[in-house]
Amino acid sequence: MNYLTHYLIDHKEGKPNYNFGLALPDLINISKRGWRPVNHNFPVADKNINDIWEGFQQHYAADAKFHNSEIFDANTRRIRLELEKAGLNQPGIKLFFVAHVMLEIMIDRHIILTRGTIARQFYADLETVSDEDIHGFFHASGHPVPDRFFEFFNRFKESKYLYRYADDEGIFFALNRLLKRTGQPEFEPEREKPLNELVKKEEKGMAAEIEAFLTGNIEKF
Repeated sequence: MNYLTHYLIDHKEGKPNYNFGLALPDLINISKRGWRPVNHNFPVADKNINDIWEGFQQHYAADAKFHNSEIFDANTRRIRLELEKAGLNQPGIKLFFVAHVMLEIMIDRHIILTRGTIARQFYADLETVSDEDIHGFFHASGHPVPDRFFEFFNRFKESKYLYRYADDEGIFFALNRLLKRTGQPEFEPEREKPLNELVKKEEKGMAAEIEAFLTGNIEKF
């Protein structure tokens, strides 16, 4: 799942550190993929740091359930075939990866378009978390702060990048960023129009299914 889906389903009112923890695995993956804390170091005496750890753990628990769900399995397989039909099977690009990420971004896009306050709450919680608590979490984890983490995190907060998902070109831009970060070639510019058309087709056909998934799983994952 992507940032806003994790937040909508699992966030806790009045616990910004926990909610930051829900987003932290994806934030860390930008600079250091596969990073994990030394779990036997937790819990610690500081409740604020434990909240981050608990949110971090919940992120992976929710992802595991989502990746074994019907909405994920059926739709990633179908979207992969639709990408091929739309002529988007560009050499070097793994279409299952694209289908996986595209589905998750489309769910976040649905949240932005139908529940505008969620994105505002998400960013407000990130702004509330102190650098001291973040440093404390990494220290307790047994690892140093990943290189450039705070540089990326501050830019992520300032740009409010997730709002770009609401723009028609936003998913194409986001997919290319992720392809580049995973060592795959980016989609060529001429692929933008067919991909945007596919996104519009898919979100129209999936709107009711996405909404049912969200309303059925809030606080259940």
